[in-house]
Amino acid sequence: MHIPGSADVTNAARALMPSKRALPIADTAADPGLFGPGSVTWRVMAEPVLMLGAGRALLMQAAHPLVAEGAIEHSTYASDPYGRLERTVEWVTAVCFGTTAEARRACRVVNRLHAAVEGAVSADHGTEAVPAGTAYSGRDPMLLRWVHATFVDTMLVAHDAFVGDLSEADADRFVREWHVVGALMGLRPEWLWEGRAALSAYVEAEQRDRTGAAIPGAGSRLVAETVLHPPVSSAAMRPAWSVITFATSGLLPSAMRRRYGIRWTPAHAAAHRALSRGLRSGRIAVPRRLKVSPVFDFAMARTAGLLEEDEGAA
Repeated sequence: MHIPGSADVTNAARALMPSKRALPIADTAADPGLFGPGSVTWRVMAEPVLMLGAGRALLMQAAHPLVAEGAIEHSTYASDPYGRLERTVEWVTAVCFGTTAEARRACRVVNRLHAAVEGAVSADHGTEAVPAGTAYSGRDPMLLRWVHATFVDTMLVAHDAFVGDLSEADADRFVREWHVVGALMGLRPEWLWEGRAALSAYVEAEQRDRTGAAIPGAGSRLVAETVLHPPVSSAAMRPAWSVITFATSGLLPSAMRRRYGIRWTPAHAAAHRALSRGLRSGRIAVPRRLKVSPVFDFAMARTAGLLEEDEGAA
């Protein structure tokens, strides 16, 4: 695995920045949405660098053989990986920074897609915990719980690594703030967590040998191949995706890396620590557009009523 340099990191950050002309949210109503300006979620998710953790969330989710099988049979992860990533980013953006109507609409769309996802683990994708033939459903609350948990957990892990300064109290609050999203995705309050420690314990338990279900099988590794090595036609983009893959791999739990067959030496670990330190310490020097997502600025202006005023003036 390529160990990136500082220039690679800068290029990756630029590649991940969305165009201001193509924001996934557009409603100008002065509505704070599900979270609002005073939330920990807005502070955390305003960081563009968290996109470096997106692959980690996907690999954690796909570690569950039933989630992986659903992706293989019912999604475009292999034929259109960038389109699928873009749609996922659009959902996250609408949920985090959209109006309440935009967030609810985005969740309804995903729920309708999940309703059509049904099947069984193929003969060559079974594991000891999830044997071949095990049925799955996109509306299975325990699978939805795993997907929700790994996303929230990944955002905190990525923030710790690349941004820092989040207190344990704020991390706990972040976990609780996402209960509203869990509810929109069909999760009951008793299936969720009151803080980071409880969430982390659940995620770790699901990865435990002999007792956990989230142990990658052949299907999981098939999904991981596309996540880690997507087709990149542009030679100029290859270094950027190399950084993303490197960042993703370094954020995974060590046991998960081994199960996915990701080569990770002490040199890789040292380079990832240096990358993380560099991103945290270099935040003061980088331009604001690489520190604050444009969707955050749009949402702040919207909640202040500035966008409605601008439209009225026009």
